[in-house]
Amino acid sequence: MATNLISEELETMTGKEHRMVLKRLMGYTKYHIPLLILTGFLVLLVTAAEVISPLLVRAFLDQHLTPLSFETKAIVILASLYIGLEIGKFVVWYFQLFFFQKIALQIVERIRVDIFSKLHALGMRYFDQTPAGGIVSRVTNDTEAIKDMFINVLSTAIQSLFMLIGMYVAMFSLNVRLALYSLILFPIIAGIVVIYRKYSSKFYRAKREKLSQLNANISESISGMSIVQEFNQEKRLTDEFEVINKDYYDVGIKNIKFNALLLGPAIDFLYAIAVVIILSYFGMEALIGPVAIGTIYAFINYFDRFLEAIFNVMERLAMYQEAITAASRVFKIMDEKEEVPTQYPEKSAKVGKAQIEFKDVSFAYDGENNVLQNISFTAQPGQTVALVGHTGSGKSSIINLMMRFYEFEQGDILIDGRSIKNYPITELRKKNRSCITG
Repeated sequence: MATNLISEELETMTGKEHRMVLKRLMGYTKYHIPLLILTGFLVLLVTAAEVISPLLVRAFLDQHLTPLSFETKAIVILASLYIGLEIGKFVVWYFQLFFFQKIALQIVERIRVDIFSKLHALGMRYFDQTPAGGIVSRVTNDTEAIKDMFINVLSTAIQSLFMLIGMYVAMFSLNVRLALYSLILFPIIAGIVVIYRKYSSKFYRAKREKLSQLNANISESISGMSIVQEFNQEKRLTDEFEVINKDYYDVGIKNIKFNALLLGPAIDFLYAIAVVIILSYFGMEALIGPVAIGTIYAFINYFDRFLEAIFNVMERLAMYQEAITAASRVFKIMDEKEEVPTQYPEKSAKVGKAQIEFKDVSFAYDGENNVLQNISFTAQPGQTVALVGHTGSGKSSIINLMMRFYEFEQGDILIDGRSIKNYPITELRKKNRSCITG
């Protein structure tokens, strides 16, 4: 009966599906628009501080250190501005991070409530076909990945976007020609980002698959521990767990190696190229006339921060891929159609004497192989009816149908001459419970 969640996780999302998941995920931000606008403004302030601080150092180098002009008042003003800017940036950064995390926690809180509520609306067929460990993984691990996306990815993406724009505006304001020369690095940067995004998504999808398998294996072993020990299956299940755990380890190692190659070294290499371009340009300029040391410092500083923003985005691309994959699994539960059987309650429908009649009822858990075939019987009010039969003969299935845990394919079940489908579900289960136990 069990169709596990793993096969779903091996599916690769198309670009359209990816965008749909992201759009649906971002739909949860509509409840926090004012706070998001405020947080975006704070990010803008931090970016402005990042752009201005190298200019203050440039002013000190070019106007005071190079000409050896140490006017106390001017230097104190520059130092005060720099220190004040750094303190202000620190304070604004604190509130920016706090607000982003607050928004993230509130969004994940809402998503968890939505998926938990949906689980209570699903029919028993879904739980028959889905391992409990996989469901728990979606409600906990997957929503945690979504939270990480809003806390780390969204904030970093917004801040890095402002930073990239701000740094390039500053570089063009200092030296248009050198800023244009530095654009030759863009194809290399774009290529690294594309490669990293492509392969990191595969690694993280595989990691999530193995983690879900681990959760399902643990959950099913614990829930069926009495049977495991009764039939001496401890070694077999331990061996299975070791295989899954080793696969999870192997995928993690591959991901670490990939990150170690493309994240740190690649960005450092780009930075080295940028420094060579900047120093070569100013070296040639020095042959013509004097070169402003402060401008060289500012350019190298800006490019360092520019590449740092690229690095931050790349570092969180994998986290973004993980969150999108996790969100797609969460939304699959929310979109699950296997809900509790539909009732068509009539206002006057109340269980009275509780005469129960099965009329040619047929039912199959999988929709194909009937466990009940044309079952008909009548239980009169006050009569005690015992269902006797071997394991799997359908005794529990009859009770499950009376409780409306499943929809039957053929026939009807009547209570006091009225179809079981025409009673309110609360009335039905309350009275059925007393009839079954009493």
